[in-house]
Amino acid sequence: MNVVVVDAGEPVGRLLVAGALRRGHVVTAFGRSRLPTGATGLESGASSADARLQAAGGDVLDPGAVIAALVDQQAVLFAVEPPGGRGRATRASEGMRHVVRAMTDLQVRRLVCLSIGGPGSERDGDSPGLLGRLLGTAPPKGALADLRQMEVTVRQSSLDWTIVRPARLVDDPAQHSWRAGPGYALPHGTKIARADVAEFMLDQLGDGANVGHAVAVAW
Repeated sequence: MNVVVVDAGEPVGRLLVAGALRRGHVVTAFGRSRLPTGATGLESGASSADARLQAAGGDVLDPGAVIAALVDQQAVLFAVEPPGGRGRATRASEGMRHVVRAMTDLQVRRLVCLSIGGPGSERDGDSPGLLGRLLGTAPPKGALADLRQMEVTVRQSSLDWTIVRPARLVDDPAQHSWRAGPGYALPHGTKIARADVAEFMLDQLGDGANVGHAVAVAW
């Protein structure tokens, strides 16, 4: 499958690129920053993987660059992570508007996008719940508003979309297992490794069970 990873230079994006190559996909890595050397994490069969990897520099906020990256693609993995600060953030929602418009114009159907879940991320989560405050897992207000607006754009599209709502992202080693279910959060699901989220997102490319659904994911 021809797959473009949006924001491929970011942590989840790099993992998606490496995982997609391991699974045999032809990958376009789209983002503002270059993938660091060795970012694909492929030690064996590297030359074969390199032949299936194309770097496409550009910003998701640039509609022209987005259109160019999506030509001849079959699926989009949208991996714009929420910023760590609490200031106003609009990158994910603005970028998704460009992606949805380009996918619609180019007739690219499959979209799997990273959002946010876990305690305090519910629809009215701008005021984090007690559990989120105690555990420090509630997302920043600006990031939450940005990603919820992004979700509105996705839901209003005619694409074959899946929204992935992970609990707090950590850089722990992958466990290659997780819990998933509808909604914003799972019971006692406070965190999950970025590597496991990337695996889950890649699984969606070959599984239509979650098309048209938003799925919470956590350990």
